[in-house]
Amino acid sequence: MKMINQRRHETLNMTGLTRFKLRNELAKIVSCLTIFLCVLVCAPVAAQTKSTSEHSKNSIMQLVETSANTLGGADKIRALHNLTLQGYAQYAYMWGGGNITASPNAPQKWMAANDLQRIWDFDNDIFQLKERRNMLFPFAALFGHAFFPVNQVLDHNISYDKLGDGKFARIGEFEQNPLFIDGTRVRKLWSLTNPVSLLHAILTNKVTVTDLHKKNNLLLLTIQADKDVTLVLALDSTTKIPVSVQWSTPQNNLGEVRFTSTFTGYMPFDGIMLPMGYNTKMDFRDIVYFKMYVDGYRINTAVENLKTPESIRNAEVPVEKAPVIEVENVGKGVWRLTGGTTVVEFKDHLLLFELYGSQILAKAIIEKANTLVPNKKATELIVSHHHFDHTAGFRAGVAAGLKVYSSRANEGILREMAERPTPHFADVLRGNNKFKFVPVDQHLALSDGSTTLDIYHVISNNHMADAVFAYIPAQHLMIEGDIGTAASDWQLWPESYTDNLKFYGITVDKISPVHEKVMTHSELLQFIEAGRQRAIKRGMDYQKMNEYLPGYPIFEPNK
Repeated sequence: MKMINQRRHETLNMTGLTRFKLRNELAKIVSCLTIFLCVLVCAPVAAQTKSTSEHSKNSIMQLVETSANTLGGADKIRALHNLTLQGYAQYAYMWGGGNITASPNAPQKWMAANDLQRIWDFDNDIFQLKERRNMLFPFAALFGHAFFPVNQVLDHNISYDKLGDGKFARIGEFEQNPLFIDGTRVRKLWSLTNPVSLLHAILTNKVTVTDLHKKNNLLLLTIQADKDVTLVLALDSTTKIPVSVQWSTPQNNLGEVRFTSTFTGYMPFDGIMLPMGYNTKMDFRDIVYFKMYVDGYRINTAVENLKTPESIRNAEVPVEKAPVIEVENVGKGVWRLTGGTTVVEFKDHLLLFELYGSQILAKAIIEKANTLVPNKKATELIVSHHHFDHTAGFRAGVAAGLKVYSSRANEGILREMAERPTPHFADVLRGNNKFKFVPVDQHLALSDGSTTLDIYHVISNNHMADAVFAYIPAQHLMIEGDIGTAASDWQLWPESYTDNLKFYGITVDKISPVHEKVMTHSELLQFIEAGRQRAIKRGMDYQKMNEYLPGYPIFEPNK
């Protein structure tokens, strides 16, 4: 969350230097400003890289004016009152970390963002993000298929949400969950991820260009929007049309992520050229995180008054902090902690099953676990599967030196998570943290004479192909994540729990899950059956309307 500092320095090769000197000799009668512009605009792409120290502020601003003129006119953009974008979009579910398997070749799951608007009120320095989010794949919780309304506002340096009940909620500087990042800094960056809004901000001195250099066929302008809000605008070196905007953010699973949003399909709206497509890629597996399709733009029309209500302006700014970690005794030497982590005691150490939610929560869980048994500390971690809600605290586990057990197929993505650097932001993984991984194929037994714990590969599950669960045979205790307890609304893989018990020939009396409360075997069977019936009814209700949902009808292998 700290300041991004981007410096790029390249040197002229001999060809570029020679041409520069030649032009310098020929242009002695031309002003210094003209020389700078000639170097900037005319020198060959492969021949040079020029930094801000070699360009006057005036020459940079003239470049910005030129770019703005290609989009309809610098004066026209400077004088804009407001801009409204209408369209629809899709997000990569869980940053690309929520697919059926951790393989880079797994088909991507998507979340829809319909009824989408982006509104820039330039007169009042307000930005609004509106959309309704809905999963485009079978999701077990009701909110995922409710076209959940999102109404986010940035008023100068204050962020708040407009809630569905007419109330408001103050938003902090930075917030995140396994699905999204948010906060004042992020909203500022998204507000500038538009070629016209960013050029308007430069032209009206709301942001500052701190560096300019040339790379290949692009002119790259580093822009400071606030003390810790930095982004890079890329212009086509020939046409001066904005090509992309790039910026970075912290992220629980990946440490730090760099977004590059590319603009395509410029069309005129009231004399201003605006892109019809936005494609935002991450520097993680080259995943397209966000793709936005534009229906159209409205310019200088009536917009809603979104000035911050006094109740929000005076409200305390939220800061992410861990909850109080409560402890529930599940069995002999077994505890379930707030956040869904189960702790298992061995002769000389403790083992954790899952670090869910966030780095901050995971750190608090590890600290609490280390107080449960005198002279015993957590040294091992089982990761049930790679999904980014279940691995949001994983980097904190690596930072604590925990040995990691998971499906062999998850090693690649877990290693990527553990080894990604965070050069610009605070992160739990700093220094010489080593990732220690033990692969699980079909079965792995951990035993030290006092405790035996079996780790089994999950079968019969269309939510996660590379998952594991734990089983303590002496207590007939199962520890799991998303096999039978992914959510309380719908059971979309209802056979998975009993299929695993039958396949491995195990008897379960009690379940300690990640998401739900501790249950007995009979309670879980009732929980699953109720969710299965609700899911069947939902599918039938939609079929009556001649609508066919993904994942429906519910797959039942013995039907």
